[in-house]
Amino acid sequence: MYILVPWKPVVLVWGLLNAMIFCGFVASSVLEGKDPFAPGATITQPSAMKATPAQAGQQRKHSHKAAQTRSQ
Repeated sequence: MYILVPWKPVVLVWGLLNAMIFCGFVASSVLEGKDPFAPGATITQPSAMKATPAQAGQQRKHSHKAAQTRSQ
């Protein structure tokens, strides 16, 4: 005896899951700053755009401390 399987819903669900995985991969790569279609490539941004306000504040603190130690 054969078990009949409705293949159309199986294929549709399988395709939907694959599409979701692919979209997740692309979104993750873009958020990490990598080009999802070029192996090892990164998306370059100007240095001013890379630094977040918190990082910029830390850089200013470090340069301010260095100036203080030099003047003493």
